[in-house]
Amino acid sequence: MSLEANTPIYSPLRHYSAYAKVNLGLRVLGHREDGYHELETIFQEISVRDVLTIAVLPEGITIGCSDPVIPVDEGNLAWRAADLLRRSAGIGLGCNIQIKKNIPTGAGLGGGSSDAAATLKALNREWGLHWPLERLLPLAAELGSDVPFFLRGGCALGRGRGEILQPLAIPQGWWGVLVYPNLTISTRWVYENANFDLTKSLKNSKFYSLTGFADKLSDWDIHLVNDLEPVVFNKYPYLKKLVDGFKRAGAFYARMSGSGSAIFGLFLDKSDALSALAKTESSYTTFLFHPVAGPAL
Repeated sequence: MSLEANTPIYSPLRHYSAYAKVNLGLRVLGHREDGYHELETIFQEISVRDVLTIAVLPEGITIGCSDPVIPVDEGNLAWRAADLLRRSAGIGLGCNIQIKKNIPTGAGLGGGSSDAAATLKALNREWGLHWPLERLLPLAAELGSDVPFFLRGGCALGRGRGEILQPLAIPQGWWGVLVYPNLTISTRWVYENANFDLTKSLKNSKFYSLTGFADKLSDWDIHLVNDLEPVVFNKYPYLKKLVDGFKRAGAFYARMSGSGSAIFGLFLDKSDALSALAKTESSYTTFLFHPVAGPAL
């Protein structure tokens, strides 16, 4: 929905970035009593982003989106974030949120969660709440497992359902190529069909010691895995070929992000990344990206 010409606006229109993420690695450690899986993952925010334009209104929440497939009602995480913050703060103001989508949907890049986090941060400012991060984090966790990460950004080790975060400092001087093969994969389907070895525990998990080799990019391919890749690659073998293709092109690391379907390759030199990008199947949606640094540790 677009703003009508006579709609009162209580603040200037402001633009907010909602960055995507990749999972540098993901391990499934066990089942949880709440029905979810115990995870350990490494989130890295990247420069691929949606852009949210926010206007404060006297009342009501309206959403517009450049992607007609995205819901613009209660089914939109940004709408739910705005509604949750409004109810939690006990205020009557509303907003109009226009979302310019660039992050592919159903790709394991966290686009909806990032939009929700950006909405919380934006309206915290636009509605004059100025709540500290610690007060917003419980709302983020209520909205989804990945939303707390996007409030902090940067790079973090995620545990639990992904909401227990430990900021990490890793090298930021690399470039990435992201491929979305125009395929949406259901996260539920992946977990229901995966055959996990759940004898793992946090004690013997490799990721938990990431700080010991975080500055050694050559070690990432040795220590990091994505436990969701086997079930996805078995059904969609061409995604595995994308990973292998990045490695042949000189990527020091290549992986599927989250539950897929996005595949990324990381390169030390921008020229190598651009060369790999040029060789990617033209029918796929592709991005050149770099890591986005979070707040100083």
